[in-house]
Amino acid sequence: MVRGELLAVGLGELARVLQGAPGYGFPPGVDPGLDATVNHRLDALAYANACHVAEVEVDTETGGVRVLRYFAMQDSGTLINPAMVDGQVQGGVAHGIGNALLEWMGYDDAGQPLTTTFAEYLLPGATEVPMMDTLYKESPSPLNPLGAKGAGEVGTIPAAAAVISAIEDALRPYGVRITRCPVTPALLRELIEGARDRGRPARSLLS
Repeated sequence: MVRGELLAVGLGELARVLQGAPGYGFPPGVDPGLDATVNHRLDALAYANACHVAEVEVDTETGGVRVLRYFAMQDSGTLINPAMVDGQVQGGVAHGIGNALLEWMGYDDAGQPLTTTFAEYLLPGATEVPMMDTLYKESPSPLNPLGAKGAGEVGTIPAAAAVISAIEDALRPYGVRITRCPVTPALLRELIEGARDRGRPARSLLS
């Protein structure tokens, strides 16, 4: 090679060479082809922590529920990509709100599903999910080199509990106790009517 001259090899030529040829071995540590795969196993799982609070409004005449405000305090350890973590948390909360209020998988007596389309299996949209306040406390995990913990699942898991607890609190004058979800308007009407039969007060809007 002449001094100052650039040595260039085309990608196609590299691919051809790395396919190998009969009777010729590769140097130690070199495998045929251009692809490389590395598997990493991490046995010490780092779980996230969270505290979620919801404020809801309940219409006792229709059984309708509106989530007015939602606060999520998260500890996902070191946030490698804060914008992506925030998206995971907010998406998880939206899914949890769906679990609490809308998403019901029903079956008939023969075990056949009744909710087979999105006309029956309801999902939360922009009108059901409020603007959220997400706060983060970073306490790095000692169980991995990055100090990271989970993000998406810790948004989903507490959301249903936070929303249903807020509904129970709004309906405290009725003494309503919710033991299943989703909390549909029909279920709330049944619980409220049962409370009225026990002599509880009648109110139209509670929050």
